[in-house]
Amino acid sequence: MRLCIASLLLWVIACAASISVAADAPMPPVSPEVIDALKSLKTADVTARQKVYDLLAQKGDARLIPALTAFRDGSLQLRDGRLTIYGPRVEVPDRGKVLPLIDAVTGEPVLGPDNKPIYFPKVDLSQAMKAPPRLEKAQVSDVIDSLSLLDPDPTVRIASIRETGSKAVRALPDSADSDEYLATLKTFGDTLKSHQPVSTAASAAQQLASAITAAIAERPAKISSPAPSQEITTKIAVALNQLIAVDPSMTDALAKFLSATSTYQGRLDLREKALDELPKSDAAIKRQLANAPSEFQPALQGASASFDLVLGDPPKQIAAATALGRIGTVDATGLLHRAADCAARAGDKPLQEACESAIRSANRYQAEVSFISYTFAGLSAGSILVLLALGLSIIFGLMGVINMAQGEFMMLGAFTTFVVSEFFKNHLPPGLYDYYPIVAVPAAFLVSAVAGWLCEWLIIRHLYGRPLETLLATWGVGLVLVQAVRNQFGDNLSVKPPSWMEGGWEVIPDLVLARNRIYIVIYCAICIAIVYIIVNRTKLGLLLRATTQNRQMAAALGVPTRRVDALTFAFGTGLAGLAGVAVPLYNKINPSIGSEYIVDSFMVVVVGGVGTLAGAIWAGFGLGFLSKYLEPLLASIPAFSSSSSVIGKVLVLLAVVIFLQWRPSGLFPPKGRLADA
Repeated sequence: MRLCIASLLLWVIACAASISVAADAPMPPVSPEVIDALKSLKTADVTARQKVYDLLAQKGDARLIPALTAFRDGSLQLRDGRLTIYGPRVEVPDRGKVLPLIDAVTGEPVLGPDNKPIYFPKVDLSQAMKAPPRLEKAQVSDVIDSLSLLDPDPTVRIASIRETGSKAVRALPDSADSDEYLATLKTFGDTLKSHQPVSTAASAAQQLASAITAAIAERPAKISSPAPSQEITTKIAVALNQLIAVDPSMTDALAKFLSATSTYQGRLDLREKALDELPKSDAAIKRQLANAPSEFQPALQGASASFDLVLGDPPKQIAAATALGRIGTVDATGLLHRAADCAARAGDKPLQEACESAIRSANRYQAEVSFISYTFAGLSAGSILVLLALGLSIIFGLMGVINMAQGEFMMLGAFTTFVVSEFFKNHLPPGLYDYYPIVAVPAAFLVSAVAGWLCEWLIIRHLYGRPLETLLATWGVGLVLVQAVRNQFGDNLSVKPPSWMEGGWEVIPDLVLARNRIYIVIYCAICIAIVYIIVNRTKLGLLLRATTQNRQMAAALGVPTRRVDALTFAFGTGLAGLAGVAVPLYNKINPSIGSEYIVDSFMVVVVGGVGTLAGAIWAGFGLGFLSKYLEPLLASIPAFSSSSSVIGKVLVLLAVVIFLQWRPSGLFPPKGRLADA
């Protein structure tokens, strides 16, 4: 009965967690004014079209991109007052591969009088709008680029803004490219000096040598200028071709040098193209800065500062570097490093110092972000350890049983979650899949609890008072459970989390907390609170505490200690099942997954104090934090980077051993009669 009550409470928790996640708010419809403006392009003159382009840039969003792309290409149609385009070919029974007609704004299929989608066997552009003149197509493309930064989904829009801002670093010269080509120039220059060209090739060889010398000596005029420049590289290529034509003796060496020159020229062309596109992107970003909501301002300011650092005059560049240092994102730091290197090559000392100061500021921000990320990871890992350790602590504190199968009972909860999710996926409507945790939580608890109750009834009750024998017995139970599950399910299964657990929540730039981890922490916190209430505020908890403190006295007062033992073991293994619900949400599951957690769980129990709930909670989170802080610290040391995880576990174990030398009874040693037991 009490197990049913606990299961009901946990079911209510799962319902609350699922229902509390509000569905994404529907996107607001595209403004009728904008749609009417798009329709007017069919008959508009040059002046009217310019007004439409301006309106779209100011009031449109990314949903208009398919319609504008089709208009630019001459395939946007106006059918019965509705803007339509053709979708990709699809296979339709009895009709073969056909083209569906879809709404150009909403992307939904256009339905005919029979309320069925309209298909065409081939493209029919008889009702298509006339494509804009060639000179206007570039303007339409600029509007499309601007609208790509106005996606109605905030997450997508912020990502688009940042992606646009990252174009700035691609416009700056890469020192690695320059150094590689300069090394090639010097090597070939030495080869050319030692070679005696034929008389007819002397002039061409001298011209090539002069061009190489000029390229090596060249210094960039500003940070966006490459060195060697495109102009001098073109001279080298021309001289190379001339020398190849008149001096066959150097054909192989000249061909290799010409190939290196062509590769470098290709990279220069890409950077020149990126630099030419920056002013358009900069204008699109700055148009949004004045009117965008506050949630988009940090991304817009970062992108704007990136463009100012590349395109601005010296005072604006220094101000942009300072702003990027305050923003401190990974993208900003990468751009600052590239700009500092380019400034050093160009001899721009003030900008170089500003970039280096900004880099130090950005590094401090990144250190803070990393610390918060590690803390959150430790909180997440500690939450599952606490749930496992609570069950172990309750079982040992009351019964003196060392349950080596606790990890396998957690595994039962994980596989129960898998079975429930598969049932929802294969036998219920797709929209209900997101609510499978409502069933998985109580199911995992009950399956693990019933398995624990059977284990206690069949085996454990015959071994009370013999801790070592219970250890061996539960270890054997764990082996049986692992093999039984492996025979039934196999290895390495995965559970797709509900849609509301996917993705992440960006607290501040570069600090993204995974939603599944957030909900795992909340779920574990609620479970811990429920356990506390059951142990300290219910009759079952009263009987459990009484039996733990003085079994003989509790029995004399009429407490059914035998039944309490069975319920306690079932309750402890049920808690392991609850921990198992969380594991598939972020990791693949296999029958041996319990072994990954059992050692850490025992360390939590020992450090916290055997039989104390508060000790299990504090020790679980403490060890979770310690392990997550140690791993990145060790990974930063080259000698330990490849084995940081293993070394981290060893150091945590060493820390536990040292701690127990100081406090053998743990953080919260038992008191009163329990201490004498």
